[in-house]
Amino acid sequence: MVVKTNGIVLNYIKYGDSSIIVRIFTEELGYGSFIVNSIRSQKSKKSIGYFQPFSILELVLYVKESRDLQRVSDFKNHIPLPEIHQDFTKSSITLFLTEILSRLLQSEPSANPDLYAFLADSIKAFDALTSGVENFHLQFLLKIATHLGFAINEFETLFTSIDRLVPHAEGEHVLEKLILEPYGIVLEINRTARNEMIDIMLDYFHHHANLPRPKSLTVLRSVLN
Repeated sequence: MVVKTNGIVLNYIKYGDSSIIVRIFTEELGYGSFIVNSIRSQKSKKSIGYFQPFSILELVLYVKESRDLQRVSDFKNHIPLPEIHQDFTKSSITLFLTEILSRLLQSEPSANPDLYAFLADSIKAFDALTSGVENFHLQFLLKIATHLGFAINEFETLFTSIDRLVPHAEGEHVLEKLILEPYGIVLEINRTARNEMIDIMLDYFHHHANLPRPKSLTVLRSVLN
């Protein structure tokens, strides 16, 4: 069966001499792993650069229900995202978030239009950001929890579920702003507070989704600090 769909690239690994296996969250099929044949070959007419993390592609997939690994038969850019892939801070945040999403989205093996729309809109907004870039990952994680079934409606729930003290009024105000305001809001958050907030969010996701500690967290902290 041939399926035409848009998809968000999470990451890929090399496969064989010239192919890759790429993890993609697609609009029509949800999360899946797909083989792209001969993309690393010198004779390939298309670049492996299409499969950078957070790339949004138009895909033609060859799907057989009897197989766990499906095939990408054709692809092209759906939305150009030059900033995400060229800006060092944005690319570091992207690697961190796609590592997390690669784990979280494994429980979404079928279409989830609302979640796909949230991700695509968030990525487009991230690429266009000129302010508040250093807080995007915090906002993203706070906002996506709603789409994954464990929304943060009350801040006391966020902290008590992971056995942490509820923050002072100023800290609660910052969290509320990050959730409710659009991406790009400028907030004065120092290094210590930002590190604490990401630890809180990761503990929350571990509690609700058994998310392991991302390996890219150390790199992200060094970039943002």
